[in-house]
Amino acid sequence: MKLTDAIGPENVKLDMEATDKREAIEELIELMAESCERCDADTILEAVLARERDGSTGLEKGVAIPHAKCDAVARLRIVVGVSHDGVDFESLDGKPSHLFFLLVAPTGESGPHVQAIAKIVKMIKLDRFRERLIKAKRPEDVIETIERVENGEA
Repeated sequence: MKLTDAIGPENVKLDMEATDKREAIEELIELMAESCERCDADTILEAVLARERDGSTGLEKGVAIPHAKCDAVARLRIVVGVSHDGVDFESLDGKPSHLFFLLVAPTGESGPHVQAIAKIVKMIKLDRFRERLIKAKRPEDVIETIERVENGEA
């Protein structure tokens, strides 16, 4: 499974406006719902916030991977957001998050969800990957960067 199979330009938001964790999650879910007929934004929000109560998905190096499983989606959905100002996401290192990968998968499906998170965690360790996403001018630049790393080119 390639991340780019689940992420298109319509699933990327550059210049996020959120100023706090909940706003960031809501902004990303809104983006997801815009490109997904069956996605129920309220159900997704409830599931993601419930997951966040178990422990923040804010990692290190300015990255957060909010995720959840719920039947508001028919297949794995991923959206990517970039916040130049950063958002306090209760990250492990205490620093603001600038890159967001929101994943939602159906409750009965675990393989692709886990694989996607593992791939993202591996990619975000690359300084150049993070830098390219933050500097992206177009959603297509984000997709291209992810694809290059998935193909071992970066």
